[in-house]
Amino acid sequence: MSESASKFRLFLAELRRRHVGRVAIAYGAVAFVLLEASDIVLPAFGAPEWVLRLVVLITFLCLPVALVLAWVYELTPQGIRRTEDIGSYHGRPGRVLPRLALLAVILVTALGAGWWLVRMTVPEEMAGQGPEGSAPVAAASAERLNITSLAVLPFESYSAESEQDYFTAGMHEAVIAQLSQIASLRVVSRTTMMQYAGMVTSVPEISQRLGVDAVVEGSVLRAEGRVRITVQLIDGATDLHLWSNSYERELTDVITLQNEVAQAIAREIRAELTPEEETRLAHVTPVEPTAHEAYMKGRYEQSKGTPEGIREAIRHYEVAVAEDSSFAPAYEALAGSQLMVETSDPEETTWRLTSAVENAERAAELDPASAEAHAILSEVQKRVAVLTDSLAGELKIVGLELDSLGVPNEEWIAVFTDFGREMEQLTLTRQADKIKMAAPSEQVVTARKLALTGKSDDAIEGLEQTVEADPTHSPAWDLLERLHVARGEYAEAAAVRRERLLATGARDEELAAAAELEEAVRDKSAAGYWEWKLQDIEAKDARGESISHVDYAAACIGVGRHEEALDRLELAARENDRKLLQLPVDPVWDPIRREPRFRAVLAQVRQAPQRPPKRRRPR
Repeated sequence: MSESASKFRLFLAELRRRHVGRVAIAYGAVAFVLLEASDIVLPAFGAPEWVLRLVVLITFLCLPVALVLAWVYELTPQGIRRTEDIGSYHGRPGRVLPRLALLAVILVTALGAGWWLVRMTVPEEMAGQGPEGSAPVAAASAERLNITSLAVLPFESYSAESEQDYFTAGMHEAVIAQLSQIASLRVVSRTTMMQYAGMVTSVPEISQRLGVDAVVEGSVLRAEGRVRITVQLIDGATDLHLWSNSYERELTDVITLQNEVAQAIAREIRAELTPEEETRLAHVTPVEPTAHEAYMKGRYEQSKGTPEGIREAIRHYEVAVAEDSSFAPAYEALAGSQLMVETSDPEETTWRLTSAVENAERAAELDPASAEAHAILSEVQKRVAVLTDSLAGELKIVGLELDSLGVPNEEWIAVFTDFGREMEQLTLTRQADKIKMAAPSEQVVTARKLALTGKSDDAIEGLEQTVEADPTHSPAWDLLERLHVARGEYAEAAAVRRERLLATGARDEELAAAAELEEAVRDKSAAGYWEWKLQDIEAKDARGESISHVDYAAACIGVGRHEEALDRLELAARENDRKLLQLPVDPVWDPIRREPRFRAVLAQVRQAPQRPPKRRRPR
């Protein structure tokens, strides 16, 4: 025992003599400064995320090397010499060899661990494979995770000029818009994601809150006439970085860059694309760079949601259409922003509506499938019906035969168009007090729109106020329970059902059934809820009561009966069930999102009226 202690003291004395401890401390200090500097400098030059991870790995791997060198060599006035030449280990130099052997084992182990980490974290390009090469380890991990839902966080701007924020925001919006065209992928809307701008929130927390499988982070660097986008794909549950890459092009080719990034993300998550989706993602419509620049500035100003921002956006859009008369999105944005301007002047109202009609019509001519243009025309039609009476005939719209247009309903507009989501946000801001005083049926419609645009917190809060004021309003209770289910809050959904029964004076057997539901949720969580829900729906169907095929399909998915769920969705599509509007945004449908039959139903739901508008000559 005493001999072992003596050996250990001798070993510590040898470490001090060889200054190994000093080297370790100095190395740690230098490494800390290096890593802090890298964390600041590398992003400023647009370096991909994996570069910083590589610096960390190299710094870690070099530590054993530094310790071995400190053990073997000594810095003397005569230069660097082997330590053994300076003195012996208390006359027993042979004992140095076991120490060196131990350090060698540590070095080999560290190198092996480092190599494994490099293989797991460095993207395929560092291994000599291009983006079209065989799938790397990270991509294989993404494939195993079966990613069917995605959230794209607001991009960071690494440009030197702060006024370039509009450009970064425009790139973020464009990538989301491209990915949202993929039927097999649920993408959280830009309106929802903007609430995370500037927030310090962990990826798992964001993933759980939004109910997504993965999160995309990105940065944009614009300098010297070029643009670089760096994106990385992160597993929502584990925070594991699955893939990272950078893409760079000339500023005049920025739309191609946007498409390239969206295609790369779709490829890495193994999204199943239809031929039409592949064509859409690959297609690039030529746009004058100055027009596109003005358009992005307009979108940035409009996103502020202020009267000043909207009027400033209109000025930018007018520049865009003047620079490029074939730029359909600029006409759509100009028409939409003209409808968002608040005014009580009948002449200005007439002028703005007429101008909005003309610009929306031009957008529809350039792109007959434009959902934005049809949404705007629907809003015009609604405004005309309301304002014609209130302005006592002073409103005269010449141009479109609005009554002949097939236009989508408001909920469709809120789900599938930026204009609908932005108008809904403005309406909620401007008419908050009026909405609270509206009839319960109108409050339910508002809550449904909020939920469809990703604002489930606001929707739940509004519905709770609705059922408190009118406990007999069944649609409000139904939607409140459904929203908790969509968020994975099954215990809360079961509690809503019990509260509903208590508030409406339910029978004892109904209360007993609600208690069974709560017990099933406690025992089996989601599976317990869906088993109970399916039994309840089937019992209603057997009694001849009206049921929703969409609700039936959701319950079937919950218990794993996917084929039956698809059958029910196809029945709902034939009946034009409005609940089908849940399909793009509700996580319940993620397990079947890649199924061809599901994508066919979703394509039918997405379909906007494509009849081109008809002109009539001004009288």
